[in-house]
Amino acid sequence: MKKNMLWIALAALIIPAVVRGLWFYRGTPSQPKISTPDYQSLTMSQPPLETPSVEEEVKQTSGIVLFDVAHSNQYQASEIRSLKEAIEKRGGKVETATDSTSLDYKLKYASTYVVISPSSVFTDGETKIVRDFVNRGGRLLVFADATRGVVYFDSFSGSAVNYSDAGAVNPLLSPFGITVNNDYLYNVDENEGNFRNVFFDDFGKNELTFGLKRVALYGTHSVKSPSGLTLLRGTESTLSSINDAHDPAEGGAALSQNGNVLAFGDFTFLTFPYHNVADNATLIANIADFALGGRQIVSLANFPFIFTQSVLQVYPTTEVQLTAETISALSGLQSALSAVNISVEIMDKAPHDGDTLVLGTFTPTDDLSVFTDSFNIEFDEFSETLTVKGFGVIGRAGNGLLLFEKNKNGNSLTLLADSPEDLLSLLSTLTSGSLSNCVLQDSMGICSVGFGGSFSEDGGEGFATEEPISGDAPVEPGSEATPTPGG
Repeated sequence: MKKNMLWIALAALIIPAVVRGLWFYRGTPSQPKISTPDYQSLTMSQPPLETPSVEEEVKQTSGIVLFDVAHSNQYQASEIRSLKEAIEKRGGKVETATDSTSLDYKLKYASTYVVISPSSVFTDGETKIVRDFVNRGGRLLVFADATRGVVYFDSFSGSAVNYSDAGAVNPLLSPFGITVNNDYLYNVDENEGNFRNVFFDDFGKNELTFGLKRVALYGTHSVKSPSGLTLLRGTESTLSSINDAHDPAEGGAALSQNGNVLAFGDFTFLTFPYHNVADNATLIANIADFALGGRQIVSLANFPFIFTQSVLQVYPTTEVQLTAETISALSGLQSALSAVNISVEIMDKAPHDGDTLVLGTFTPTDDLSVFTDSFNIEFDEFSETLTVKGFGVIGRAGNGLLLFEKNKNGNSLTLLADSPEDLLSLLSTLTSGSLSNCVLQDSMGICSVGFGGSFSEDGGEGFATEEPISGDAPVEPGSEATPTPGG
């Protein structure tokens, strides 16, 4: 009996399993053959590369290109190597500005000031320095980039705030009618591997776009200039991230109306390997030509870079004696000018050519009139005032005059004061390298020099160069700058 119950229990366990297996059995399983791609025949899509042309000689142009590194700029020196090499290939030199002091000084002789993706704002004083530089004929080159913003965290809310470089560059650009929008351009129909890598093949007519058929920008802001020229215009399918719309007045780059301010919404196209995509290399070469094309109109604002030759001839007129104090003042000026590669030579006769520094007083003489007649100054030795064109009537005592004249064979700077003591004080002002206590109007200036006795034996501290003219990281410097406003 117990044996039968055991068999019944085993059957109750085994029979249902056998029935279930027979019910669901579909035969011997076989693995289907899965087709795989032919990896060897696959080719990745490549961007159109600019074919290197036969090495040709480029026009050699002297000039100093000054790169900004004082505003937490979002780039590394290696990223702008293509532009730097293009500048140096043309005979230009590269320097950097690390603060407002060096900026003010170096923009007196630079050809172009380059600002790349800053993350801190320019002060009102720095903005004025740059604006005055451009108004003198210098050039401003700005690169923003939609991929180089800075993220800040609110200490109270803990939320992240993205600060775009567009907010930092627009104060520099707005006086010249250019605006960089806080957006990025994209094109989902035709692009260089990514919808934010936009092609441009419609160009504003300018030397900057000469030889271009197509360029590619990578994450570019849109740039507009109602009064200027849009250089890189996208197709109708190129849209802005602000409103997903196309604006034909906006593009990847714009040039100001006066032709001296250039702004790009992207600088990634300067970097490796993107600098060789499409016609980007040709565009970079054109940018280098633009950067070296700035030529300042030389005025007293450029002092001490108002002289074009290596020797400055000092001519004391008959009313000026070479006293021990005068010689000491001139030695201080000589020491300061040596920093900009200019030596001083005292002359006993009026030079007919070459750079000249003339020392005189408000007492008119025949040898002085040669240098002052063109300025229409009314001298009256019996009056306590004199009349200067453009300034009106000024007091003789405590004031000094600067008269600058550009000539084909050399420039002249004439210093006039009421007394020998005031003339020494005016020389001391030149030695300091700063004309901040002077009111300048192009070729003329009036300086407050007191009543004499302000001259110090050491002749001042020399020109405030803060750092060597050759510059420093992150851009490798060129050789020493020549003392001319055009570089």
